[in-house]
Amino acid sequence: MPTTAHSTPEAFRSFRQAFDAQGLRAALGELAMLSDYRYIGIWRFQDGRAAAAVHVDRQNPLEENAAEVPETATYCTFVRDSGQPFRTADSQADPRLGTHPARDVVRTYCGVPLMDSEGAVLGTLCHYDLEPRDPEQINVELMLMVSSFISLNGHLPHYPAA
Repeated sequence: MPTTAHSTPEAFRSFRQAFDAQGLRAALGELAMLSDYRYIGIWRFQDGRAAAAVHVDRQNPLEENAAEVPETATYCTFVRDSGQPFRTADSQADPRLGTHPARDVVRTYCGVPLMDSEGAVLGTLCHYDLEPRDPEQINVELMLMVSSFISLNGHLPHYPAA
């Protein structure tokens, strides 16, 4: 499992350096390297659907897209509806997800809201994987800092075009 001795401010500076030099997707790729989760993404909602506006797959770095799905088939809706981080180490062992449509596919998740200055949730920033992972390895404080930077500085991508 990748680990980092970096403090949250130091990790955020590294994210910003990658963002300034190479853009949002590359900066999210840097965040992904701080854990053993396979995916990191920015998910948006539109007309009952959810799609990754930015998608990073550590196993397939050239793959920039994730499938659009019904919003109810994502754990991102828990983040959107509560305005709070949501995480699960193993969806199949989590009673909150007993009937969730993604339960047998997306096994682990850690997401935070992307909010505007009024507190409205615009999307999610999330790590996820098809295998169970330890969500304690995810620095939620760092994710919230990155989320605020993206949302409040005009860097949040729109819902992807079909």
